[in-house]
Amino acid sequence: MSTRRVLVLLNPHATRDRRAISTALTAGTRRLGLSVPDGADQQAQFAHARAVVDSGVDAVVVIGGDGTVAAGVALVAGTETPLAVIPAGTGNDFARAAGIRTRRPGPRLAEVLTRLAEGPLTARAVDALRLGVVTDAEGAKASLDLWVANSVNIGFDALVNQRANTLRRLPAAGRYLVALAAELPGFRTAEFGISCDGEQIRTTPAALVCVQNGPTIGGGIPLSPGADLADGRAEVSIVGELPRAALAGLFPFVYLRAHRLLAPLRQRSAVRVRVAVPHGVPVFADGDEVLAGSEGGGVVDVTVVPGAVRLLT
Repeated sequence: MSTRRVLVLLNPHATRDRRAISTALTAGTRRLGLSVPDGADQQAQFAHARAVVDSGVDAVVVIGGDGTVAAGVALVAGTETPLAVIPAGTGNDFARAAGIRTRRPGPRLAEVLTRLAEGPLTARAVDALRLGVVTDAEGAKASLDLWVANSVNIGFDALVNQRANTLRRLPAAGRYLVALAAELPGFRTAEFGISCDGEQIRTTPAALVCVQNGPTIGGGIPLSPGADLADGRAEVSIVGELPRAALAGLFPFVYLRAHRLLAPLRQRSAVRVRVAVPHGVPVFADGDEVLAGSEGGGVVDVTVVPGAVRLLT
């Protein structure tokens, strides 16, 4: 069998077990044609990765959290190139949804590279989300189109995510709770326009809107425990107006999986979701900001693309 070509996309800021990862990559170069773009400059890294994939590879391996997984999805979506995920970030919600769990990314990477070297390869099809954002700030229209692996978060959850990303010295499990407490005092609900599967847009006051491919957000919060990566649908959660005390209690309820008892919470599945986002409300996707609250709002379209990715098993 000829030597397989493999792209490795590594997030150097989100990895644990760095020495073991380095050892696995060194060993992998003896058996595979590995390309590992430098992650010091994220844009340059992705441009290099895109060029490598376009030239032809047998697999893409991503090492990092949900944001890195989303970058991998963007490289392989709609192709036959399989994607292997090594969870090494703070959230790892996509990996959790796919049943990939490990505390040691290094040995997991060594195992994956051995399989890639020895074959045969098997993969299963999973869905991805296509996200479109259109803004019209001060009369200047702008648009953004990207792939999402796990979730699109709008409103309070995005604000908490934004704050949590600045708390890098705290353990991953504590960041979200600290950020939650910090954002509560100044939080206000907003008026959203929401439409699912082509229905008429309805204006509704809401604290947050979340569109999920997988069941968890925020590093394991089971907001939509019934979500399935391969069912061709997304789970949409809308939390209506809540007093701050009730909003603070929402996430403990979610952890206990008792949040469906809360009257202001509405959930449904859909293939296409459109959300008119007001000024001052941020939008996050897979833990990364895609629309700042200062940008004057916009229209967000989320579409499920069934079987977009072949996930290495």
